[in-house]
Amino acid sequence: KSSLLANGESVAGNGLLTLTKFSTHSYGISVGRLRALYFVKCFADSEQTADWIMATINKELNIHSHSIGSIIFAIILPLHFYFALYRNVPAAQPIDAAVFLLYFAGVASCFAVSAAFHTAGSHSQAVHKRYNRADCCGIVLLMWGASLASIHFAFICDARLRSLHWFLTSASATGCITFILGPLFIQPAYRSLRALTYLSLGLFAIVFILHGIYLHGFALQRRRLSLEWMGLMALLNFLGCAAYAFRIPESKFPGKFDFVGASHQIMHVAVLAAGLVHYHGLSKALLETRGDLGQTC
Repeated sequence: KSSLLANGESVAGNGLLTLTKFSTHSYGISVGRLRALYFVKCFADSEQTADWIMATINKELNIHSHSIGSIIFAIILPLHFYFALYRNVPAAQPIDAAVFLLYFAGVASCFAVSAAFHTAGSHSQAVHKRYNRADCCGIVLLMWGASLASIHFAFICDARLRSLHWFLTSASATGCITFILGPLFIQPAYRSLRALTYLSLGLFAIVFILHGIYLHGFALQRRRLSLEWMGLMALLNFLGCAAYAFRIPESKFPGKFDFVGASHQIMHVAVLAAGLVHYHGLSKALLETRGDLGQTC
C-alpha cells in the first residue's frame, strides 16, 4: 500500500518515506537515500519514532551527536558545575552561576533544535525550511551564551565594561537572527554565507578579548579567560565550519561519505567537542578568578 503526500512524494505502507524532490546536491549525498517515518506517524507513535531514530540512516550521526549533546548540557554538566565547582568555591557568586546556566541553556537549546531539525526536516520542503531556520537560530544562541560567559570573566572586576560588551554581543546576535529569519538565508546558494555569519559572530569575541588584554595585560587575561582553551574551542569551531562551508570531504570524493564522514557530520562532532572544551575553559576561569589564588581584582 502507498499514499501520496501533498507534494507528491510516495509513502510506502510500512510507514517509510523516500524523499526525492528537495534534498539532493551535486556531491552525491542525498536524503533520498534516507529511510524515514512519515512525520505525523513519527511523532504520533513514540515507539516507532524510537525505532526510526535507531535505524541506520545517513542522518543518524547528526541526530544522535546533538540529541546526546543536548542531554549533556541540559542535565549532566549543570550537575557537575554545581556539585564539583560552585559548592567548592566559597567566593563564587550567583552571577557566576547565572552565566554558566546561560551557557548551558544556549548550547542545550542549540543541540536540541538541531536534533529536531535532522529528525523532522525530511517531512516536506516547508517543514524543512522552518526547522532549518530554527536550527540556525539555535547556533546563534549557543554562540551568544558562550560569549556572555567569557565576557563575564574577562571583565569580572569592571561591571560597566562587562555590561557594554554584553550589550554589543547581544546586539550582534540579534542582527544575526534577524538575517537568518530573512527569506534568502536558507537557500543552498547561501551556504557559505551562513557559515560566514556564524564565523563573524564568533570572531566578534576577538573585540572583548583584545580590549581586556589592552587594559589588563596578556598574563592576567590569559588566566581570567583560559585563553589556551578558548583557542582550542575556536579552532574546533573553525574546522567544523570550514568543512561545512566547503563540503569537505564529499566534494573531493563524491558518493563516498553518504552515511559516515560527511561535512555536516564533521561539523556536528566538532561543535560538540568545542562546547565541552569551552566548558572546561570556563571552569578554569572560575577557579582562577574566584578560587583561593584567584584574587585578581
